[in-house]
Amino acid sequence: DAEVIRDIALWSSGLLDPEMGGEGAKPYQPAGLWAALMHPASDTKEYVRDTGQRLYRRSIYVYWKRTCPHPMLTLFDAPSRESSCVRRSRTNTSLQSLGLLNETQRIESARMLAERLLHAVGDDTARINLLFAWLACREANQVERSACQHLLETMRSRYVQATDDALALLSTGDAPRDPSLDTAEHAAWTQVAVTVLASDVVILLY
Repeated sequence: DAEVIRDIALWSSGLLDPEMGGEGAKPYQPAGLWAALMHPASDTKEYVRDTGQRLYRRSIYVYWKRTCPHPMLTLFDAPSRESSCVRRSRTNTSLQSLGLLNETQRIESARMLAERLLHAVGDDTARINLLFAWLACREANQVERSACQHLLETMRSRYVQATDDALALLSTGDAPRDPSLDTAEHAAWTQVAVTVLASDVVILLY
């Protein structure tokens, strides 16, 4: 479900805040969303997102506004919480793919996951296997390894020629990037990470 999908990304990236309990957290969401949907006299038109570790709290703590829940939760069929839900509805839409591949926290988690991979092991095959071990609890099979390697090489070629694009990707989100890492390599692995995070292997695991 939506909450698990978000928390897997945060956990694998090393960003997940383990603190238990406390008030709701307000992660990234599109600017002006509350204002666009609220009554003009509403006193909750302004969404002020959190900073620091509160951005990375578990999804159970994401602030829930009944008339305008977080868009990623809505996109993945999170129930309204107005009544008991004994079975989640399931949909499969193009908007879900767009959210998984482009939402700010997804990209931020992917680049931090890529950073973990680059520090953990030293060659492509080992990194791909470790990526799948963290996200799917198994090594990549031959088809998956080949697809990831092809994507990685394509992205390397792209970002070597487009440093500004790589830096723009790696500046997504508040978490600071490691400037000691090669920019093109880090950006290429970020694209691999966000693709695997959005794949059925991960989002249908639970």
